[in-house]
Parts: sequence; C-alpha cells; structure tokens
Amino acid sequence: MILFPEKDSKISSLVEFLILLTLRKEGRLRGVDIINTLAEQFQNWKPQSGTIYPVLNRLFEKKGFISLEGKYYQITQSGNDVLKEYLSSFIDNIIFIDNIFNYGRPLMDNLEVMQSEQKWMRNHMPYLRELIETLPLNRTRSEESPVETLENLRNIRDVLQTIMEPVEKQIESINEKEKIVKVTIK
Repeated sequence: MILFPEKDSKISSLVEFLILLTLRKEGRLRGVDIINTLAEQFQNWKPQSGTIYPVLNRLFEKKGFISLEGKYYQITQSGNDVLKEYLSSFIDNIIFIDNIFNYGRPLMDNLEVMQSEQKWMRNHMPYLRELIETLPLNRTRSEESPVETLENLRNIRDVLQTIMEPVEKQIESINEKEKIVKVTIK
C-alpha cells in the first residue's frame, strides 16, 4: 500500500509515487517544474524543495527509476514498470482513504458530511465525465471490449440513478415545505 509502504516496497513513499506519476504524465522536467506541477495539482499541498530533491536523488541514485540529463529528470523503463504495478493497486489506497472518512463520519454533523461529499463529487465528476465522453477513443488503447464498456456504463448509470432518487425526493419535500410556508405567510 502506497500510504503505508512495507520495508521492501519498491516505492517507499507517496511522494515517490507522485514524482514518478508526474514524470510519466509530463515527460522531462526540472526539479522546480516537478514542484510547481505537484503544487498546481494538489492545491492544499505545497511541496518543498527540501522534500522533493532528496526523493529525486533517491529515485535516481538508489532505485534507478528516473534518469537525470543536465537539470532534467525523466522516468526510466524500470520506473514505468514499477509505476504501472502500483497504479493497478492504487484503487485499494483510495478505498482505504474513503473508509477513513466513513469511519469518522459519525463524528460530523449532516451538513459537514454533505459539504464534504459535494467537494468529493465536484473533484471527481469532471474526470468521470471526461472518461465517459472519450470512451470510443480509449477503447483502442484499452483491453476492455465494447461489451465490457457497455456493461460498465450501465453500472455507472444505475449507481447514479440510485443516488439521484433520494436527492429528488429531498428536493421535492423541501419545495413542498417552502410552498406551505409561503402560503401561510401570505
């Protein structure tokens, strides 16, 4: 698990993972560009040079996951391989973090929970929408067949419909109460 890596893990910290991911996505970058890219991507975290450069050094000198040409870092084939391995299990980390939130949920009031969920949805829905809109393009790169894609889309639709039913009922209920209050006031 990336959040709590084992002693013998190939990637030993979340920062290592994020640097490899950034170099894979962006290509060759200077250290300062890695810091700026991470700061842009994660608005609530400002990576510091005292954190990033020692990790870059470890990834380069000790692990061989990145190369260095002049001031530019680039991910190596072994870095790509380990990143691919960790990306395939990354959903387990996301579920773990989600479970932490759910564990603390009873300590929050309903408004706090709803606001947190809204933030989560605002953060994730654009990616889900983009993925769905680009499916025909992704299909050529994916191992997923059109039948599997169709089944996954139907599952997403069913989940969204299930979520929307109580939302619509709450909206209707509040609208009805508002009508009653307005009629009573008049």
